[in-house]
Amino acid sequence: MGEQIVAEWGNYVGWNVTAIVLVLVAAKWPKLARGLFSVLFLGAGAWNLFASLTMPAFYVATYGPVATPPYAAFIRGPFAANPALFVVPIATGQLAIGILAAGTGARVRLAMVGSMAFLLAIAPMGVGSAFPFSVFGILAAYLLYRTPFDTSLFEDVGATAAATTRTFQPRGRARPHR
Repeated sequence: MGEQIVAEWGNYVGWNVTAIVLVLVAAKWPKLARGLFSVLFLGAGAWNLFASLTMPAFYVATYGPVATPPYAAFIRGPFAANPALFVVPIATGQLAIGILAAGTGARVRLAMVGSMAFLLAIAPMGVGSAFPFSVFGILAAYLLYRTPFDTSLFEDVGATAAATTRTFQPRGRARPHR
């Protein structure tokens, strides 16, 4: 496993630093962390959908050599015969998590349960999933699961944009009233 980490050092360190930051952000700024979860899962879902349909051998070549033995056997066996059969449903789930995370209340909680399940499922991939990235990701998702979200991600972004606009208004000029 040590040589696998060295071979993937940049990705391994980068994703683990990202996950630790995500835990800290989830503890301090949950609305921002929820946005990051949404963007990460939407991006991962879009990438996996694209890659599985246009270059399915990518998964076998990339993750087969760095997965733990049971996952490597599965990747080189049944998975290799038709990667899209397995990855398209995963990508669809990732997209659903990203969309649900942008919502409110129970939708966000469902997204966090889904993300915890996904991260738990990829943990045995070892270096291929940048383990222990998934442990930190599960912790961040759990913190967000416990947070009540009464506003959607879009409402939060709109409120932040409006506050930022007000903050940067030139001084000395009257703002037009509407």
